[in-house]
Amino acid sequence: MKKHDEDPECHRVDVVEEVVEDVFVEETHTPPLERVLVNSIDDLEEEWEKEIEICLRQLESSRVDEKPKVEPELKVETKEEVRSSAPELKVLP
Repeated sequence: MKKHDEDPECHRVDVVEEVVEDVFVEETHTPPLERVLVNSIDDLEEEWEKEIEICLRQLESSRVDEKPKVEPELKVETKEEVRSSAPELKVLP
């Protein structure tokens, strides 16, 4: 864009300054303190996520069934119980 009342080189300088500012913003690294803080928060969040996963797995493994399947207990008879349950025979006259 040229304006008749301005010097054309002025526009070039403005454009160059804009480009320099854009590149400076892209290449500027975050300050060390900010990096440390952000990274520590990220690490803490990862640790919290792991703890939450562990808790969820423990809760899932200790979950109680609403309708548990109950099987009758089988009774094993001993020899004495078998003998005592046999009828006693009497001698007929």
